[in-house]
Amino acid sequence: MNNVKKPPYLLAILLFLAIACKTELQNNQILDFGVFKLTTPRGWKIVKKQGIDSYYGGLTNGKDSLWFDYGWYSSELYGEATFTHHFAEDTVNGLEAIVMKPDTNGKGYVSMHIPIVKGRDKFTIWGEDVKETEVILKIYKSIVFENSDTTNNPSLTASKFIYSERGSGKTLFSNNCASCHAMNKILSGPALYDLMQKRDSDWLFTFLTDRKHVVKDSLYYSMLKAYDFKCTEFEMFTKKEVELISEYIKNYNNQGY
Repeated sequence: MNNVKKPPYLLAILLFLAIACKTELQNNQILDFGVFKLTTPRGWKIVKKQGIDSYYGGLTNGKDSLWFDYGWYSSELYGEATFTHHFAEDTVNGLEAIVMKPDTNGKGYVSMHIPIVKGRDKFTIWGEDVKETEVILKIYKSIVFENSDTTNNPSLTASKFIYSERGSGKTLFSNNCASCHAMNKILSGPALYDLMQKRDSDWLFTFLTDRKHVVKDSLYYSMLKAYDFKCTEFEMFTKKEVELISEYIKNYNNQGY
């Protein structure tokens, strides 16, 4: 039998971790909203609201409040127009999500959008001018639906977030594309939903920022032939921002906009 004794400092570390884990569990609680559950520090309470086309409600601790919208018509990320925000792609218990937090803590929105929960159901949760951004992000990461995979919930690290003063995919589209394009009807330019089912975000990035490299593309040629206008080039767009636009366009008909 192996009777090797553990060093005293190792025992102290293990004891500290055990106490810290137990303390955290004691200080947390689970709130059950029926279709999903989440974990918060003690003191948070469920707020019931009446939705129209979706399940709408919230939770509060008396200082900060969070609101959620679940269903076919759940909107994208909330409120990025007033302040600068950072965006991250993440996996929350097996479900792909986009997370947004303000550049300045307490000024702006902390929100998360899951475009596909189950079937056509989507989920968005947000809080405005919250005091403890990191606590709110931990609450978001704890969200579990019936079909969630709790073994796939990687840490939401700072390196996942990108800076964008121009906003999310919806805001980028609204501010830069909507004057000439709609999703499902022709304006001065072509409808974009069907168009972007034929090309990926890499193609769109080249088209928007370095168009001379797509002049021989069959789709570009057909657009020039069909529409008597020249789309603006956006050399300032980053690849990540174009990916946000592409994702917004491609998922538009599934998001109930």
